[in-house]
Parts: sequence; C-alpha cells; structure tokens
Amino acid sequence: MQALKGVSLSVGSGEIVGLLGPNGAGKSTLMKIVVGILRPTSGSVSISGKDVAREPDAAKRVVGYLPENPSLYTGLTVREFLSFVGKIRGVEDEPLRSRISEALKTFSLEEKSSALLGTLSKGMKQKVALIAATLHEPAVLVLDEPLTALDPRTQAFVNGWISSQREKGTTVLLSTHNLDIAQDHATQIAIMDRGSIIALGSLESLRKKAGTGSDSRLDEVFLKLTTPGTEE
Repeated sequence: MQALKGVSLSVGSGEIVGLLGPNGAGKSTLMKIVVGILRPTSGSVSISGKDVAREPDAAKRVVGYLPENPSLYTGLTVREFLSFVGKIRGVEDEPLRSRISEALKTFSLEEKSSALLGTLSKGMKQKVALIAATLHEPAVLVLDEPLTALDPRTQAFVNGWISSQREKGTTVLLSTHNLDIAQDHATQIAIMDRGSIIALGSLESLRKKAGTGSDSRLDEVFLKLTTPGTEE
C-alpha cells in the first residue's frame, strides 16, 4: 500500500504552507520525507538547493523540525537540553547562550530554565521543543501539529509565534487540524486525502475549486473537498 501517491509541492522563501487532511492522509509521512527521516521509493526533495537524499547533512542544516510528539530528555534541565541541542546543531557557544536566553524570555520560560524537563506541563514542553527546532536559525521550519493538546493561552502564543516566522523570512510547512491558523496565516493551503494532494493554492482558489461562496470559511471548503462524491 502506497503512503503517498504523486505528491508534488513547491514552496517559496518566506511562505507558510498549511498542510491539511484527515487522519491517515499522509501528512506526517510527507513531513518525515521532507526532513530526511524517511526515504521515498521514488521522486526527490530539494531544500534550498540541497537534495535531501544525496546531501542529507547540508539539507538538514537549514531545516528545523518539530514532530507531532517530540522526544525530550526529561532528566535534563531546560537550559541543559537546549545547550545540548544547540551544540549538536553546530551553534557556537557565545551565540548559543544568547539565543537560548532570548528564546526563554520570548517564550516566558526564564523561571523554568533550571527545571527538569520531566516536571514541565505539556504546553511548556512544546515551547521548549519549538525553541530547540529553531536554535540554529533554520531557513525552513517543518511543524507537525504544533498546537496539539495545548491550552488556549499557549495555542494563542504559538499561533502568533508561527506568524512571526514569516515576517523573519522563514519558510514554514505546517501540518495542523486547526483550520483557523491555516486560514489566518497560510499563504498556500495543501489539502491531502488518501496519500495525494487533492487541492493546492490560496484560500480564494480553493473556494472556487470547492464551489463555495467567496466568504466561506476554510472548514466548509475542506469538508467539501474531502467528502467522497463532492469534488468537482
């Protein structure tokens, strides 16, 4: 059984692409191929001109990845973990210390810098994972369900943080079941179903494809395009 079929996606610098689809559509598989965790049986992925399969180290240097269920070393403190990740990523000591301190302030985690990761709430762990994914200042961020299980306050913060990445010129590939964040921030929306991208473009173009009104919400468009027998 094929996990993905004929998927083709081009993302420009500074774009936010919302990757949507029902469970099992292939979103996480696609993301794992993009970041080099899985190898495709055919086709290729290029990031900033680097082929992920042929030049994996070079490609991974420009990518930050947040999996749906990030693994953290719960026996380390927040600062110890971030220092460890930064050094693995090749960040020099002085800029690393500065970036960690700035990020802890931005994410309101300064008071937790010496706390063990295992003692943190789900939302705080997610913030730490986001910081870890960006310490090397990647040109591309791949985020798989970054809002999962977060409380409303933390969701709002992460929502705004994702939007700020575009302002910095960072390219973001965002898989999410939160259609509001995709509608509000995505420059392109890719809808997947059964391993294929069945619709790709701006919200306006997807409205036309779905045959919905010009002011229809993304949830209405999504349901129209992913319900069997309703596609054009």
